[in-house]
Amino acid sequence: MKRTLAMLGVVLVVAGSAPTAWAQSALAIMQKQRELHRAADEQETLAVKIVDRRGAIKERRLVRYTATAPDGLSKVLVRFVAPRDIANTGLLIWEARNGDDDQWLYLPGVKKVKRIAASGKKNRFLGTDFSFEDLRPEALAAHRYESAGSEAIDGQDCWIIEAVPATERQAADSGYSKRRLWVRKDITQIVKREFYDAKGRLEKVQTDRRLVNVKGPLWRADEIEMHDVQSNGRTILTLEKRALDAGLKDSLFTETELAREGS
Repeated sequence: MKRTLAMLGVVLVVAGSAPTAWAQSALAIMQKQRELHRAADEQETLAVKIVDRRGAIKERRLVRYTATAPDGLSKVLVRFVAPRDIANTGLLIWEARNGDDDQWLYLPGVKKVKRIAASGKKNRFLGTDFSFEDLRPEALAAHRYESAGSEAIDGQDCWIIEAVPATERQAADSGYSKRRLWVRKDITQIVKREFYDAKGRLEKVQTDRRLVNVKGPLWRADEIEMHDVQSNGRTILTLEKRALDAGLKDSLFTETELAREGS
């Protein structure tokens, strides 16, 4: 009888700790994903195709610069280079350890740098199907991660991880009640994301395609599609060229440089 009770106690302890163990495992996967796929710095030129629900197409081109500081935090500068009516429009992102990143937008038409409020990051980025918050690095401190099982995508086994805002304030500032992430088990790389709106309805699906091993453990997608399933709009980013570890200067990631036209 004592042995039976002891075994029952073990079962209850294990069962009670299972959700915590799963949560820790999901966070560990996300931490590993972050560590494996960061470059010291990176420069990409991307073709942007925006397709609305009627099939009308707008084409743009942008350059994205990314650098990882010694403290492990990232800075990102996105600048449109074509067409002429949108050229020099830019976005600067500074990642913060608490998950509350800083973002600034430069609009050449008004010659002004505007800081984006936390609540404004849920807005769409310059007519694309990406929001401002979609463009920041994965903010581990701003989310809670839980395992949601496994599933194969294109023949590759993936973990499914659910991410929800970590606090009520972050939930209010986010455009999403939750996200679902598919992480390939062999290379620990996110290949698909689902975004759910404030009412829990599927809003958007991001699919990363044409994955390439660019250096060591680093993998990149040469094509990324964001599909708004509610409006049936799509934005496709296609790589034109990429440079890793080019020695980008920290001065590039400043408001001064953001407002520098023709650079």
